[in-house]
Amino acid sequence: MIKIIFLPVLLLLFTMYTQAQIKLVGMRGNQNSEFMDVVKWHALDPGSVTPYPSLLQAYYMASSVFDAYNSKYYIAGIGASASGLLEFNTVTNEQSLINFSSFSNTSEIDMSTGKIYSLSIDQPGYIKVNEYDINTGTDTLIGEVYDPGINGIAMDALGFDSNNGIIYYVGDDGQSILSLFGIEVRNPVFTYTKTALVTPTPGNNMMSINYDNANNTIYALNFESNSSGSSTGTYVVEINKTTGEVVNRGQLQGFNGFLVGSSSFDQNSGSFLLVGYNGNPDVQMVVFDTYNNTYQTGFMPDNVSEIVCDNYDFAKNTYITTSVKEPAKETIRLSPNPASNKITIENSFALSGYLNASIYDINGKMKWQGSFQNGNTFNVDISNLLPGVYVLKTETSKSVENHKFVVK
Repeated sequence: MIKIIFLPVLLLLFTMYTQAQIKLVGMRGNQNSEFMDVVKWHALDPGSVTPYPSLLQAYYMASSVFDAYNSKYYIAGIGASASGLLEFNTVTNEQSLINFSSFSNTSEIDMSTGKIYSLSIDQPGYIKVNEYDINTGTDTLIGEVYDPGINGIAMDALGFDSNNGIIYYVGDDGQSILSLFGIEVRNPVFTYTKTALVTPTPGNNMMSINYDNANNTIYALNFESNSSGSSTGTYVVEINKTTGEVVNRGQLQGFNGFLVGSSSFDQNSGSFLLVGYNGNPDVQMVVFDTYNNTYQTGFMPDNVSEIVCDNYDFAKNTYITTSVKEPAKETIRLSPNPASNKITIENSFALSGYLNASIYDINGKMKWQGSFQNGNTFNVDISNLLPGVYVLKTETSKSVENHKFVVK
């Protein structure tokens, strides 16, 4: 009898301990000074709150990210004598203000490299993608997503796949169709994909996009409505990267709103974290367990926003301490280059499976896609391609490669 009772108690204690170790960072005003405080605490634990006076007097909404690679919290704001990017080290609690102006409220970070990526729009139809290298202070435009008709960018709608270097952005395309954009930022040639979302109901308003790097899954908060515009509920959803299918993982009941720019994801426990208003007007932390699709609500520090999850331990164990691999040798050869009517794909090994191939133009638009089985040599008809520079992307069980070629 003792053994039967003891096991659930152990599991309960372990669950409470795990959630108590979900480390969070945010910002709030200091009532005794003109400056803001950086606040650190553990989810649902009132006794863990520790404030640190910052260099900022104000900050920009939805402009915070956490560099898990270096254990640093970043947020754009205004100081006493200058504006820029606040850098706060959550291990040493040291901070500085970096002179950087391209940071936006649509930014994400690669936790395997520490590089920051921002989306912005200067003219209709063009979404600029910038890469900021914290170590060198270099801000680089790496490409543009072109979709005629886009006039703005949805806020709090980015997640970053640090395993493969892909920004996932959810927003309306040029035809006002809710879509998932997959923007690859590590390829030598800028490429992206667009997938229309397949949603459970006609009306959807998505925010709080987060990427689970342990399980390669996209999560979001979705406000659903029916064809007449009436609300049918608020759900934590999973987005299929390939098909665009949106699957409800759990309904959040009793909330009339959520804090923008303050969702986060704990990579160690698989917890999707949100800040909800329950109408009292109490504010509560919501901890949604993506492994069993249940959630708990509880303590949330007063007036804190711009909340991120401190995933330094995950990044340290997953990316930082991993030995550096030798660059993979190319297994694909493309010829001729330049080409006119066809190109030939050759394998350096006997292919005993699939080879997926796709061709993109210099703007990242897919122009052709195909798949081959077995063999060493495959021909692709390119007679319908206009003269210019293209990229052939190939994927086999052994490698994923990109090869630039010219059509004359």
